[in-house]
Amino acid sequence: MEYRVAANRKRDERRSRKTTLGLTIRDIVISSGLLALFAAFFARGGRLVYELPKPTRLVDVQLASGAGSELCGPAPPDGSSVIVEMVYSSDKRAWIDEAATRFAKACPKIQIKAIAEGGIEAADAMLKGEVKPTIWSPADDLVLRYLDGRWRESRGRSPFDITKQVSLARSPLVVLIWEDRLEVLEAILEKNKNGEGLWMDAMCPGVPRDPQNLEEMALEDMVPGTWSDWYGSVVPAALPQPRPAARRLEKTTKRAYIAPFPTADEMKRWGRAKLVHPSPTRSAEGLAALYLMAYDYALPPNDRPAALKERIKEAVGQPAKEGVVVRGDPAEADFARSFEERREPFQRWLKRCEAGAPPPTPTAPLLTDAIFDLGASRYDAVVTQEQLVFEILQRFDTNADVMEELRVVYPQPTLVNEHPVVVFDDGQITAEQRAAAEKWISYLRSPEMQKLAVKLGFRPATPELKLRSIEDSENPFFKFRRYGVEIDTPFVEAPRLDGKFVADLVRAWRDATGRH
Repeated sequence: MEYRVAANRKRDERRSRKTTLGLTIRDIVISSGLLALFAAFFARGGRLVYELPKPTRLVDVQLASGAGSELCGPAPPDGSSVIVEMVYSSDKRAWIDEAATRFAKACPKIQIKAIAEGGIEAADAMLKGEVKPTIWSPADDLVLRYLDGRWRESRGRSPFDITKQVSLARSPLVVLIWEDRLEVLEAILEKNKNGEGLWMDAMCPGVPRDPQNLEEMALEDMVPGTWSDWYGSVVPAALPQPRPAARRLEKTTKRAYIAPFPTADEMKRWGRAKLVHPSPTRSAEGLAALYLMAYDYALPPNDRPAALKERIKEAVGQPAKEGVVVRGDPAEADFARSFEERREPFQRWLKRCEAGAPPPTPTAPLLTDAIFDLGASRYDAVVTQEQLVFEILQRFDTNADVMEELRVVYPQPTLVNEHPVVVFDDGQITAEQRAAAEKWISYLRSPEMQKLAVKLGFRPATPELKLRSIEDSENPFFKFRRYGVEIDTPFVEAPRLDGKFVADLVRAWRDATGRH
């Protein structure tokens, strides 16, 4: 036992001496190293390295060469970014999103904040101060005129100069309609001699110009008439008879396949005529349809000035030429005067036609999708914008073997959406914002962005670029011509009245239908 205790004591002493010795050596080494480092630091003048490395920079050669300055303008002197808030119609979303992404890479000092808001609702929000953009681009200048008139009426000076609007892209109003409905509609219009006009006849068939006893009529009856009644009232002695289908190319419509003409029983199954437009307060297309209905009502085709008829005849008689628009200016004064006289009966007619119909679809993109998704049982035809039909026709192409034909029709008169853009100056815009906004607008009108717009279904805003110059593989106007898409058709426009008229028209629709 004593031996074992003694041995343990000696072992502990050895461990203690070894540990003490190790710590002493480590301390000495660390101290020596620190002294050496401090000596080297002060020998170099207090710098940890002999020379600082040069900063690494990734430079855009285009920007460095000056081309970027031309595209983007001078950078802010303090190095900050300039924010440009753009409110635009939702039908341009795909194009604006892609253009903004590309612009951000080229001009990182300009931030584009794009907000998709459409129609009269967006204009009303600006009037209330709820939305304050740097620039505004609705689908059509009717909406510009509406806000310009409302603003001047309530506040005096307008926040933009409507005479300085520029077009970003073009897209005419069209009708997307099922083939069999088009066959019947064409037959009706060919035989109809009442002179009321396409927009009155097609949107409100069976509704008399001066409806009586509206107070005694049930709301659900305030809708257009049926297809069979409509056809029978126009062609009473020629009820449709079945005819065999024919595979041929018809010169006037370029249709390669003409379906058998619908029978009377088929027309009865169609029920009420459902040629519909989107909401006039939430979409430019709905507002345009309402405007054209008012034009037909207030100034029927037979009452329009001879100068306008001659202008139309001349344009139609000339060789086909891309992008021709026949302005309705000669009828402007007559239209304004006649509507003022007939506003009340127009509102009654509109109530008899639309008050009992389902609430209108908010926007043209939604309505255009709906005719494909819900079919002819819900919609016979829809009023929409040309560029919106291409996606539907692409989807239709995929399912054409199990679906009836859809056709694109260019109504006359029509309105061509110019997608105007204006700088919105309410007194708070800075010079840097204005300059950046103008650079962004110029970028959207550049050849590269205009070609992108064509690929997405818009017609170019700049006369230098032609639809025929875009390769077929990237050009939907060539791809879908068999559905009725036209390149060279002239567009006959209704005259465009001022903002006060547009505001009165919107109020008439709201009063007639009870909707907003």
